[in-house]
Amino acid sequence: MKFIASSLLFLFICTSGFSQEKSFNIYAKAGIQAGGPIYHSETIVSKSGAPGFNPLVGLGVSYNLLDELSVSLEAFYSRRKVTYKSTVQNQWYRDKVTVSVNNQPYVYEVETIFTGETKGKFDIQYIEIPLNLHYIIDSKWSLQTGAYYARAISRKNKGTATGIVGRTDIPEPNTVDHKEYDYSNHVNTHFSGVLVGAQYAVSPRLSADLRGTFSFRSLYNERWDGLTYRLRDLYLQLSVNYYFRRRSI
Repeated sequence: MKFIASSLLFLFICTSGFSQEKSFNIYAKAGIQAGGPIYHSETIVSKSGAPGFNPLVGLGVSYNLLDELSVSLEAFYSRRKVTYKSTVQNQWYRDKVTVSVNNQPYVYEVETIFTGETKGKFDIQYIEIPLNLHYIIDSKWSLQTGAYYARAISRKNKGTATGIVGRTDIPEPNTVDHKEYDYSNHVNTHFSGVLVGAQYAVSPRLSADLRGTFSFRSLYNERWDGLTYRLRDLYLQLSVNYYFRRRSI
């Protein structure tokens, strides 16, 4: 919450302190996004997924450096939710085994493999702060590119696994049926990435943004060895900007 308040306070100071500066443009932003984590592993036989309702809403301020060039700074709430299903074969992972000795439970981590189907969901909420450079083509169109920083304020990654744990070539393999897992604590908090896109001016007060974003950092903490591959977010964002004030192009 302190991070959110600091971001909004910064934008408020910008909008208040430069409200009389003709080169500054102040706007509110709202939209949706679709996408998900991209990854590759030789143990994954097939995979599929579907995005949920992923809104974004916030504020922005831009500054006209030249007639053809401007820079913008935004802070907005963003939700990235996606459900997934994977069929895996001989997927290495760490399993927890509970052994009871004299009625005292002991939990051990065992390295093993899993073959079967996993179903799960990522549901992560962020505060995203993109810094963009805009090249103005004409009175309607501009191109943009930049980088963004995102902080996760809510992290959830839960699912179930159904299949065989350990060897599959024995008469009675060890099986699990909809065994629950929760990797939420292994999801990273801080992210950064790049974005590219375009903006179209619908009217002097309204514009539409279409952006593609790619995360440099994996969704899971790099120090966690529960998975042998990385998952990086790739999303497409569509948003509308309402300008409280805007310099005419």
